[in-house]
Amino acid sequence: MPRRKKLPEIPDYTGKGRNAENHIVQKSTPLLSLSESNLTLPELKILDAYLSRINSHTPEKRFIRLEKGKIEELLGVTQIKSSDLEKRIDNLFQPVTIRDESKDRGFAKIALFEKAACYQDNDGLWQVDLGASMSAMEYIFNPENLGYLRYRLANVIHLTSRYSYVLYLYLERERYRKTWEVPLDVLKGILQCTADTYSAFKRFNDLVLKKCHKELVEKTNLRYVYESVKKGRKVVAVRFTLETLADQLEGQLSFESFENHQSPIEDHANQYSSEQLAFLAEACEYEFPDKEMRVLLDLLLQFIPYDIQNGLERFHYLRQKYDLLQLYAAKKKIANRFQYLKTSIERDIMEEPSKSQTL
Repeated sequence: MPRRKKLPEIPDYTGKGRNAENHIVQKSTPLLSLSESNLTLPELKILDAYLSRINSHTPEKRFIRLEKGKIEELLGVTQIKSSDLEKRIDNLFQPVTIRDESKDRGFAKIALFEKAACYQDNDGLWQVDLGASMSAMEYIFNPENLGYLRYRLANVIHLTSRYSYVLYLYLERERYRKTWEVPLDVLKGILQCTADTYSAFKRFNDLVLKKCHKELVEKTNLRYVYESVKKGRKVVAVRFTLETLADQLEGQLSFESFENHQSPIEDHANQYSSEQLAFLAEACEYEFPDKEMRVLLDLLLQFIPYDIQNGLERFHYLRQKYDLLQLYAAKKKIANRFQYLKTSIERDIMEEPSKSQTL
């Protein structure tokens, strides 16, 4: 891997590209542990912007340019002072703890970036060039080795609460389960709400969970409901239920109607020739028959040849592609939905070669 001692005169990736609002963040599982760090929401957004701009399979190209006005958009301001931007950049250069679940009780201390160059024009808008540090590259490039989460940058760019950001990532990571319970203490730990202020569930719910729900529903494509789970009079867990975009297009469902709406999974799964196909078919709401799902599986094996999460990475990726299909279909009729989804995956394979093509 070639080493550079300074930023190239022209970064590897410049400009906003087409449909910048749909840029995909591909974040390795160890980087998700940064929610435990002292990084603020604006700094986490800058990292996401960086991850959305690189090609995770070309580590030799690690320098990107956030053009004038982009950094202000990420920080949610019309203009940022030089001292404020410097503070944000300084925090991104501080050592952070990365927890690597692939290593027994392991963690690493690294700096995320090697160098930044910031330039301000006469209107006060900033251009920021960034390059990942060598120590961070194993967690940024070829994330298939470590597991990863993919989500649209547009879903986090307008969030104003760090709690909402962290909860969004948690819910997206667990999306494949649809409905599950998380112990209350675990959820508080994820959101770093362990202070006495949040000891009572009512306070935790009013100060954090309700506000997060309102912001995530208003500013992202995530739709979910939650309810407390009690043991006696004490709340011991929170039950989350996620809605797919297919559910959303049929209308907002109450928690009860959402659960009653679902057909028994076993009835759908029996249509498929293998458990692997049935599992992936669930990501597409069982819309496509066995023959078509086998075609999609072949493509997924090309795009994600190494899935260390026992199929969850392929499931999550296919779910995102299907949700986008549903969203587009709500605006314009699609003559052949299977062909549309197949072409979308083939396009990703062409634009972002799989790990097997880069070894």
